Amino acid sequence: MRKRIVISACLVALMGVPAYAVDNEQACMDQLAQTEALVDQRVEATALSESEVEDVNMLLDEADSLCTEGDYKKASETLANVSKMVMAAPAAPPAE
Repeated sequence: MRKRIVISACLVALMGVPAYAVDNEQACMDQLAQTEALVDQRVEATALSESEVEDVNMLLDEADSLCTEGDYKKASETLANVSKMVMAAPAAPPAE
């Protein structure tokens, strides 16, 4: 009986770890999608220069690969940097 309890507890623990990893990966991908949407809005508003867009796209690619590799903390930091860069860019003046 004790052996079954121990085996059951081990199985529950083993099944919980992959679920936790999937949750982190999904959260990372969600954050990536939100940041990409923000970048798209700023690009459409012509608030970013071409060089800024290139820099931001490189960082987004890096964050995507970090999410895929499982380095969620570094990916989150990279996405925070992208958000700061995008929000720091001045908005384009309204068309007259």
